[in-house]
Amino acid sequence: MKFKYKFSTAMKIIFAVMYALALGCFAWNLIRLFQALSSQIELEIYNYISIILCLVLPIAISVLITSIILCSYYKIDQKHLTVKFGILTDKYDMKDVDNVVKNVKLKILGVNFKDESALKILIDEKHFDDFCSELLKANKNVCYGESDEDDKKGKSA
Repeated sequence: MKFKYKFSTAMKIIFAVMYALALGCFAWNLIRLFQALSSQIELEIYNYISIILCLVLPIAISVLITSIILCSYYKIDQKHLTVKFGILTDKYDMKDVDNVVKNVKLKILGVNFKDESALKILIDEKHFDDFCSELLKANKNVCYGESDEDDKKGKSA
């Protein structure tokens, strides 16, 4: 079963700014290319290559951002917990999952592994229980727990 990645408002703003910058860069370099082609001055091949690269890179960045927005999810099957973030994919063996903890106060879902590493699951809160039940179905040895404690990181006594 797949669970769609939930982006924070800050990430959505960053994506929008990156799209705007990519569009601005593309437009600016397209204008530069047309000016260079209509100019009486002969440009070197290096200048044309640099302008074309500056046209391709914003397109590549836009494709990367779009793939992150559209293709980011968590997938649970009998053998693996797959984390897909755009074009990047991580697979974790289900047998390595030790426990899953739902923090109801902070609205955080965490998966802990036998090697003591952890994974924060960034999905919509209404899907927390579905995610946990799918994880428990895939691996009967996973312990489930709930917590209502504050995050202790960075806090001093």
